[in-house]
Amino acid sequence: MSDATAFARHVETIRRKLSTVTPVPRAALANKSNAAAVLMPLFERAGGLHVIYIRRSDHVASHRGQVAFPGGRVDPVDATLLDAALREAHEEVGIHPSTVEVVGAFPTMQTTTSGIVVAPFVGVIPSDAPLRPQISEVAEIFDVPLTALRDPKFRGEYEWKSDGPAGRSSKFPAILYRGQVIWGLTLRITLNLLELLETAPFSAHC
Repeated sequence: MSDATAFARHVETIRRKLSTVTPVPRAALANKSNAAAVLMPLFERAGGLHVIYIRRSDHVASHRGQVAFPGGRVDPVDATLLDAALREAHEEVGIHPSTVEVVGAFPTMQTTTSGIVVAPFVGVIPSDAPLRPQISEVAEIFDVPLTALRDPKFRGEYEWKSDGPAGRSSKFPAILYRGQVIWGLTLRITLNLLELLETAPFSAHC
């Protein structure tokens, strides 16, 4: 099997398994202040599947400095939650919606620390797509190969501390890769992808 064929098979597996998921309608989340839509961008490099992440700016209102997928709140201009995810990905990292091959959607999930409800979508983008961070919201754009996401040597824990002088701290499972910490809801979405591709299980109670 060629590298390109391997990537295509991964994408087809994801598409087939997500075909049973009906994306939540816009009306279910659009009027909630704690709702958002995100895009998990996938691309091929040297035949391997890579996932794009962002590290949020230290100056945004919530989840400062945390690793996430491009995305954000639903605006009145968004006809669907997918439209919201694509618009936000365009604004935050420069991925034009017309270049995204939408593969499917995961069921909605909720963050533990902030209670935000998120509608995640998966899309394939060109490997040479130009990416640029929206400086006010995105500190860094990076990608992680599927092989690293699967590799147990990159598994560990992250200690989260809430804001304020009396802030509590809790430890959460994480993927630790080249100085980046993938945890919380972003980890759960990532693990859902790995589960679709039949990798070894890794519990993420986050």
